[in-house]
Amino acid sequence: MLKYGPGLKPTWLQVNFNCWNSTEEIVTWLSKKGLGRQEEDFLELWDEFQTKALLKVEEANGGASLPIVLWTSGLTGKGHVEKYLDKERYIIQIWTTGSDELIGELVNKGYRIIVSNYDALYFDCGFGAWVGEGNNWCSPYIGWQKVYMNSPYDIVTKLGVNLTSDVRAQILGSEATLWTEQVDDSSVDGRLWPRSSAMAERLWSNPAEGWREAEYRMLHHRERLVQRGVQPESLEPLWCLQNQGYCYL
Repeated sequence: MLKYGPGLKPTWLQVNFNCWNSTEEIVTWLSKKGLGRQEEDFLELWDEFQTKALLKVEEANGGASLPIVLWTSGLTGKGHVEKYLDKERYIIQIWTTGSDELIGELVNKGYRIIVSNYDALYFDCGFGAWVGEGNNWCSPYIGWQKVYMNSPYDIVTKLGVNLTSDVRAQILGSEATLWTEQVDDSSVDGRLWPRSSAMAERLWSNPAEGWREAEYRMLHHRERLVQRGVQPESLEPLWCLQNQGYCYL
């Protein structure tokens, strides 16, 4: 599903500049460097950390370079990415929405990407808030149908990118995510399966037809998972499996 070899994926994607701005050590460092306390100044600090981290990775890898997968963040923002991140070294993993114009910008600038847009591939969405009340931040729940229709090629095409062979090579694939604030070993199967299967078929064959044509196969596949000891989420009443095509008008 992902067309790249061994690499490293650091997870610092949500740096809070307000926190940095209230940290004495950071403010002092910025002052000594002749920097202020605006976004661009904090990005300079982030860049220094990123550069040193990259050197440490190479050192641990015997001096050899390897691909670094970096989530979209302040460093990848509009007007920033080329300044801070070498497209030959970094693969950018998208966690924002599938309609984010940044995706098209990254591809047009030659960056390799992995698509993990939260509005289709965050499998922890749609449950109760774990801080406060109401639902969690990325609600609503994402059904397998939306996962199935989440084609990385379609995403970049809708953003106006010409899907040349070079662009196809830059789109390394997709990755579904399941953050574990509200998941443990008793619930992980149902969160992942069978929705991950919907993503797998989309990535492996990218079928021209939509989820309706795949529905009956999906129901059968879910039964195979059960037979193999997996505890996948139930998709529809058993009657729908027994009566193909009659659950929709």
